[in-house]
Amino acid sequence: MNYFSRPSTAPRPPTIPRPKLRPVRTRSELLRRYRKPLAMAFALLALAGVLNVFSSGQLTQREVVIVTSDIAAGSEISATQISLQRVRLDPQDEEVFHSPEQLVGQRIAVGLSAGTVIRKYALVGEQLLAGTAEGTVAVPLRLSDPATVTLLHPGQLVDIVLTTGDGFDREIASRTIAQSVPVLWVPHSAADSEFGMLSGAAPTGEGIIVVAAASSLSDDLSGAVSRGKVSAVLVN
Repeated sequence: MNYFSRPSTAPRPPTIPRPKLRPVRTRSELLRRYRKPLAMAFALLALAGVLNVFSSGQLTQREVVIVTSDIAAGSEISATQISLQRVRLDPQDEEVFHSPEQLVGQRIAVGLSAGTVIRKYALVGEQLLAGTAEGTVAVPLRLSDPATVTLLHPGQLVDIVLTTGDGFDREIASRTIAQSVPVLWVPHSAADSEFGMLSGAAPTGEGIIVVAAASSLSDDLSGAVSRGKVSAVLVN
């Protein structure tokens, strides 16, 4: 007898019977049986609709001037730093430029990164005070503590406080000489922000900022540093 040629007697895997589905008799039973697939399908349709709204929206392809290399605040725009590109924008956006020739030689008021669309308010000139009340002027201020500048960004509202006296011959006193004035410009030392803070050509420690104030306050503000310590207090 040949013991090496015995037929295989390995058991076969058991057959698992498929569950039998009872036929659907009513519409409510049909909805109960397929409620999860239906809910998922409706959710996907709703998501597709939302994505379609956001992707198409009211935006259109427009050819506008964008920055091709970083431009520091206060510097003049050169032809090599800008170009025309097609980007998706609101068709009602009238703050953009459509010709590089319009911008060459103009001075930037805010630091712009490569890829940014240039808008009118980014330029030094009337745009810096666009939307402000009549009689508003841009006033440079030298803060006594330059480190304070790192807390500021354009658009931030501040109270300007003047502190006089030395505590010996003259009593120390503080008074607010301007309330809730918006910051228009900060130097490069405070420029690491997503808000696009204005960047100077080089970092400075002088603590100079520019604020928008009524013309009646300009003399008091611009000469404040000669009378005492000038501070900026952040307000809502």
